[in-house]
Amino acid sequence: MSEITEQYSYGVAQKKEGKFLWGRIGLATLYVLVPLITISLLMFIPQLKAFVYLGALVILGDAVLAFFTWRLVDIEYEYSIKTGKVDFTLVQNAFNHRIKKPQTSFMVKDCELIAPFGEQEFRDRYEAFAPETVFCALSSKTASDAYFAIYTDENGKKCAFLFEATNEMLKRCKFYNKNATTVRQMRY
Repeated sequence: MSEITEQYSYGVAQKKEGKFLWGRIGLATLYVLVPLITISLLMFIPQLKAFVYLGALVILGDAVLAFFTWRLVDIEYEYSIKTGKVDFTLVQNAFNHRIKKPQTSFMVKDCELIAPFGEQEFRDRYEAFAPETVFCALSSKTASDAYFAIYTDENGKKCAFLFEATNEMLKRCKFYNKNATTVRQMRY
């Protein structure tokens, strides 16, 4: 019993696919082309040759640009559960700097349904619930262990939390909300 009431955390990195893949490619290209084009212009246009030393500032500016923009395409999701409360956090990685942004918190006992997202009967109930806000902690749109929890927050707003379930997480959800939780065997 004490192991169920202890904090359990799970994290998953966003897979590099779709808009995240194209964002990475675009930003990497931008980081290379901006200093290359700027320094080339400074070197080859006769009126700008006096400003060649600004090339170092361009490279420094490019590093600052990379620091503040790379985190938009290098994302992880973390959720934890402790004594029935789920906390979901978005983590943006800016090289060696992790920026944690809390997204939502809710009690498992307040959930109307916690079920596999891939099964049609539960998907119909999810769509009938029609959540106004969806918090997604899935590494991919095609994640095999995708689950959802639907609940109404303290403001009366319908919310859904999509997450990659583990056996430990489902055991805790079942403990805190037996009637609303559907348990399936997960990979982890």
